[in-house]
Amino acid sequence: MTHQLPQTLLRLALLLILAATSLAAQAKVFLWEAERDGQRIWLLGSIHLGRADLYPLPAAIEAAYKEADTLAVEADISDPVAFVPLTAMAMLPAEQSLGSMLSPAQNRQLNQALARVNLPRVAADRMKPWLLALTLGVLEMQRLGFQPQNGIDMHFLQRARSDRKKVLELESVKAQFELFDSLTQEESLNFLLSTLEPINKQQLKPMLEATMSAWQRGDANALRRVIDDAMPNDPLSRRLNDKLLGQRNRTMADKIASMAAARPPLVVVGAGHLAGDDSVLELLKTRGFRIKQY
Repeated sequence: MTHQLPQTLLRLALLLILAATSLAAQAKVFLWEAERDGQRIWLLGSIHLGRADLYPLPAAIEAAYKEADTLAVEADISDPVAFVPLTAMAMLPAEQSLGSMLSPAQNRQLNQALARVNLPRVAADRMKPWLLALTLGVLEMQRLGFQPQNGIDMHFLQRARSDRKKVLELESVKAQFELFDSLTQEESLNFLLSTLEPINKQQLKPMLEATMSAWQRGDANALRRVIDDAMPNDPLSRRLNDKLLGQRNRTMADKIASMAAARPPLVVVGAGHLAGDDSVLELLKTRGFRIKQY
């Protein structure tokens, strides 16, 4: 009986090792390689505000960064000075107040959200609705432990500067501000009001956790479900979603396709741009690229 115990333990250990190896082989990360005619691109989905436990990053991501001599991002957010001249674009005229655009019930919703993130009403009333929506979202994410300095794009921007890699922008901070400022007042208010509800109902935390889980599993389909579930299914919201995601995907895909090279760049964009039927990945396929996930 006792002489069989070591053999039993050995077999059990081997089974555990094989199971672990199998799981590791099946594991995916939020990283893809696009290849066309021997020219390649690395595409990495970013969590813009992350947690410290995202790091260290998976080996496949580190390998892609080391191979690349160029880093491409949506916008270089590593220089806070770039935001200063854009502030005026995001503020309401002196004679206008955000509160006057909202119904009494909507103003109450706004006050509840402002109290939650500790943002004074006097400051909120000066912002255009789209800027306030972004500000509230970021403040609530920070309150929940998600920080810009732990974002994937910020992480690689800082490393690329230190490693003297070339940094390119697919858009720019200015272009992103101009995009939001091009929204109609109806679209801008819709963006704000759709931000208030998940904050006030404390729905943002499970959404962020689901996003993190999908990213860590490399599950683009699950991430797209999180996005779709959070988006109201009405014509105005669909139009807004196309402006902020769909149209940008199409422009990004053209720019990214032109960057393919024998030594591939590492392109880091928001993970949502790599999920769904209208994603940058699907658009690259229509341009003749073969896509492989790691």
